[in-house]
Amino acid sequence: MNDPAPRPTRLVCLDAAGTLFRVRGSVGAIYAEIAVAHGLPGREDLADLLERRFRGAFPTMPAPVYQPGDRAHNDRVDRQWWRLLVARVLEGLGPLSFPDFFDEVYAAFADPSVWETYPEVAGALLHLRRSGLQLAIVSNFDARLFPVCEGLGLAAAVDAIVIAAEVGVAKPGAGIFHAAVQRFGLQAAGALHVGDSIKEDAVGALSAGLVAVHLQRDGDDGSVALPPGVRAIRDLRGLPPMTGG
Repeated sequence: MNDPAPRPTRLVCLDAAGTLFRVRGSVGAIYAEIAVAHGLPGREDLADLLERRFRGAFPTMPAPVYQPGDRAHNDRVDRQWWRLLVARVLEGLGPLSFPDFFDEVYAAFADPSVWETYPEVAGALLHLRRSGLQLAIVSNFDARLFPVCEGLGLAAAVDAIVIAAEVGVAKPGAGIFHAAVQRFGLQAAGALHVGDSIKEDAVGALSAGLVAVHLQRDGDDGSVALPPGVRAIRDLRGLPPMTGG
């Protein structure tokens, strides 16, 4: 018996940070400015130092442990996860009123002005929507994603925003992908997911039954082998040919 023909794409799911938008400037520069205001002695290389520390600490952090169906608890888990990460970044650097510093840093990254969309994003999303596709942002970003997307114009450009804390499952877990697809009354085979992380986005989406597309932006030379079945694009303008749009 022949395999059934693949279902056409009806839903495009998109990762958030690193896919749709990025930090304006650098995390290290934002941390440095706020840290000095809260008592950390200034130094010429502080922003670069904090950026290096952040980039080193972020991938070593254990995944948040959520409780399915308990959004309030999961939001607290996210905040505590970030508090631990930021504490590691600032560890041993000198006197600092850390509780006040962290409160301000955490709030800063909920401000849309801290972020900027990639140049092609608005046009690509508009093209996909005009092609009749439904769009969803599917992200491990915490609840601050909602004001960020509102301020960047992304909330109006998509049909849904699904975050890990809401579902109780983070990427690469299949649950967050299935929750997004089910919100539209679709099967996984009718959805495509694109993101910049091979593990969280490509492997996660593929394992959940979605079409998986890896986004290789500037700085990603494509030298890391992709799992079989995962396609790659350089920016979101490469999506329409994959969706029939």
